[in-house]
Amino acid sequence: MITDRLSSSDLYRNLHPRLAAALDWLRATDLARLPLGKTVIDGEHLFALIQEYTPKPPELCKFEAHRRYWDVQYVARGEERMGWVNLAEVFVSEPHSQERDVAFFTGRGSFFRVPAGSFAIFGPQDVHMPGVAPEEGLADVVRKVVVKVDV
Repeated sequence: MITDRLSSSDLYRNLHPRLAAALDWLRATDLARLPLGKTVIDGEHLFALIQEYTPKPPELCKFEAHRRYWDVQYVARGEERMGWVNLAEVFVSEPHSQERDVAFFTGRGSFFRVPAGSFAIFGPQDVHMPGVAPEEGLADVVRKVVVKVDV
């Protein structure tokens, strides 16, 4: 798991060519103008899911992980918290769906702030809980871009 500001994304370009392409796309695109839903960048190898929602308390969110795609979760507007825990430290609550590339888990993780302009990168071993309201409970609508990176 990596979390940082988009302005520092050059530090992670060498991890994988498609990850570099995802970060470049985030920096070069007017994300406020994209319609909600799926935006194709490079076929099924690289695409973005544009979302808007109000973050929820952690007890209403789920830990999840993916096998095929890495997630680059970028908060374009608003703020949320995200949870993280290693795959070895959780229990499967819903087995992996190959069609949706997601499995759900129960367990305890660490939580961190993701303000506007920041991103988190999650690989297959990174069980994560997105969409969690800030601790203060002041949850404004978040606009988030989740770039799915086939590595």
